[in-house]
Amino acid sequence: MVNHSKKLIVFDTDGVIFKSQLLLSFSRYSGTVNYIRILYVCFLFSINFINIRELLEKSYVLFRGLKEEDLWQVYHNMKQVKYAEETVRYIRDKGHCVALISSGVPDFLMKHLSGRLNADYGYGIGVKMDNGVVTGKIGGMLSSPDGKVKIVEQLLKVNKMTWDDVIVVADDRNNLDIMELAKASIGFNSYYPVRKKAKYLVDSHDLRNVLDCISLEDDPSFDELSSSRRHEVSFSWMQEFRRKGVHFGAVLVPVLAGINFSITLNLLTAITVLFMFSELLRLNGVSLHVINPITRLCIRTREQRSFTIAPVTLSLGIIFSLLLFSKLVASLVIIIVAFSDSIATIVGRFYGRVKIPYNHGKSLEGSTAFLISAFICSIFFLPLWIALIVSFVSCIIESLPIQFDNISIPLGTGLFLGLII
Repeated sequence: MVNHSKKLIVFDTDGVIFKSQLLLSFSRYSGTVNYIRILYVCFLFSINFINIRELLEKSYVLFRGLKEEDLWQVYHNMKQVKYAEETVRYIRDKGHCVALISSGVPDFLMKHLSGRLNADYGYGIGVKMDNGVVTGKIGGMLSSPDGKVKIVEQLLKVNKMTWDDVIVVADDRNNLDIMELAKASIGFNSYYPVRKKAKYLVDSHDLRNVLDCISLEDDPSFDELSSSRRHEVSFSWMQEFRRKGVHFGAVLVPVLAGINFSITLNLLTAITVLFMFSELLRLNGVSLHVINPITRLCIRTREQRSFTIAPVTLSLGIIFSLLLFSKLVASLVIIIVAFSDSIATIVGRFYGRVKIPYNHGKSLEGSTAFLISAFICSIFFLPLWIALIVSFVSCIIESLPIQFDNISIPLGTGLFLGLII
């Protein structure tokens, strides 16, 4: 990375430097009842029902009586994301400034954290003490809704920079104001409002991953851009194969349904509900073990900011097929949507050149691959001429500009089959 201008990299702390929220850790330390109360208050803040000032006032009043050493103990027990210190050091070695700013962490702890990570600046909320005991009162610039904007503007003035020199790394909506003013923003395991606004997204617990985003904002050379592009193309291939590998796994459903129909149906329903829940968590920066890592390996770039609907529609298409059709018909249409649709997507995505006139999202090459593979699947279940007709009809349905083809392909094909056999 060639450094052309000095930048101010602003890191939020809770959820970015720390894996969890220090505010919630304080509440857990002060008792289960307080923990439940602050969870509720945080929920109100997350849905924009209260502002940051109200959140902090309602939270810190519950911490009255905690001693300063209690706060230090909770702070020292907080786990950091991977390579936080190394990331800050790398950024500073490139000549940039690093500021750690948190509206929920006491200022004296933020000063210590900035020194610990070798950052240039550390700012937190003012927590008032009486003989080393928390009074429940708060103050300071960061206790106001526009506090982060004021802090950053002070830093810009001191360093003779502008907002065009600022990159923000954050996870929650309390950072939206500075994100909108900054040249670039990076959502790190971010909640949905930040995920929609951020220029870049990083979903991991390794802070080094933000360095690629910062490099892209630092006028990379042609060689760096070419290398990045090659990496994107390579990742796209692997990503699509992983995605369709999961999709192809649906061919096992007819086998399992033949062994125990009821268990298979209930299992599919449970997996669908669990996946939907995991997606809601992912969109708010929370990873559900096993499911979310698989999702992140398979989703396309445009799906990082929204609910990944394809697995849900695939599951619904399979469930409806099992419920509505005979065993033979259900088995065939499920295999077609699992196998043929996967082949068509891969061929169309990487080799498609001639677009279908009535659906520019599909290609003639992809549809041809679907037709051939659907015919191969059908001849194992149907007479040759019926297999040819069914594969052609299924191919037509697949080519239509229907958003949820994981549902339309099996249901449309199954209904047609029901009319001719």
